[in-house]
Amino acid sequence: MCLTGCKNSEKPSAGSDAGAACDGGAAACSKCCCCVTSVAIKNVRAFNNGSQFGHQFDFEIKMTFASGSAGKSDCVLEWWEKTNVPALTGHSPNTWTDMFANFSTSPTFDPWNNRTVPCPGGGPLTVTIMDPPALGIRPGRTTKRTLEFRLKVKSGGGCSCGSAEASATATQVLEIVNGVPTGSGTYTTP
Repeated sequence: MCLTGCKNSEKPSAGSDAGAACDGGAAACSKCCCCVTSVAIKNVRAFNNGSQFGHQFDFEIKMTFASGSAGKSDCVLEWWEKTNVPALTGHSPNTWTDMFANFSTSPTFDPWNNRTVPCPGGGPLTVTIMDPPALGIRPGRTTKRTLEFRLKVKSGGGCSCGSAEASATATQVLEIVNGVPTGSGTYTTP
């Protein structure tokens, strides 16, 4: 998989001519490795727009790219969620689900999917994913939802990185009684 100046969405599939697809016809890509340097949940803010209520937050991912000896190796995003009240088909209740692996085309993940990696020259890259987990406000609805997050980025395989991975966790609790939110809920990070 070529990382040479490509947007992530332009990367060729395995077995294709990676060089031609990524850098305009070069026979081979320069070796490049992605190392995650840090991740953080930031800017948590409650919202209620009349049809939904919850919290928005930013997941900030900092990486560095550098020449490597093991070929081209990108970082890997894992977005694990577990909830008692799933909002999406395919997300079973009370089961950890990698939302990125199962729903990678969601617009939430556009900042990750459309990033341009700084290879072959290397350098830093920061990607911020904004997520607005919420409950729908409907007449008569009564439920209490607990949503847990384990957000993780792994450094590229075979790369000499200071950290193999970085992760952040959080828990959101929202409650609605007879169609009325009981406050703004809570969003906590350890």
